[in-house]
Amino acid sequence: MTRGRDQVDAAIEQTRDFIAVMLSEVGAVHSAGGTLKEAFEATHAALAPTYGHWPIFEHCLPFDVQRVWDELDGLDWPRVWTAERDREVWDQLQG
Repeated sequence: MTRGRDQVDAAIEQTRDFIAVMLSEVGAVHSAGGTLKEAFEATHAALAPTYGHWPIFEHCLPFDVQRVWDELDGLDWPRVWTAERDREVWDQLQG
């Protein structure tokens, strides 16, 4: 649990860094004409040393990368996430 000004500030800074790294890594692969899988691998390599210990890091990262990719493709609104979509993305990026 995060309590107090210092812990809250640290949590916000971690979140900002996580998102900035994701945008940078996915954006670089996307703009170079790479694949979603390549973007996932680059993002995973960049984030795992710092955030890999987070309890849901491995599970959520494929979906985070997919969402950034979608935004870079011009999708303003997130896709509806279904069990089927979950399996599709997981198989593509973690399979």
